[in-house]
Amino acid sequence: MTKNDFELFARLVDMADRSSDGHLTVMKFTTNWRVGFVTPDGRDGIADMPVGNTFAEAARKALGEVIPET
Repeated sequence: MTKNDFELFARLVDMADRSSDGHLTVMKFTTNWRVGFVTPDGRDGIADMPVGNTFAEAARKALGEVIPET
């Protein structure tokens, strides 16, 4: 993880504390990452979480940042 990743994680924790009663879920799969301010309930709950190819991409989406398409 990079320094930027740690900064993003700190922002996620702050947002979770302020907006979702402290709930924060970070998941890494073989092909992507999922980040959300919920406790997912099964596959559908996981599928609804913001997704990215990297932790940073998924974290920025969860924080509501606009990610430019590549």
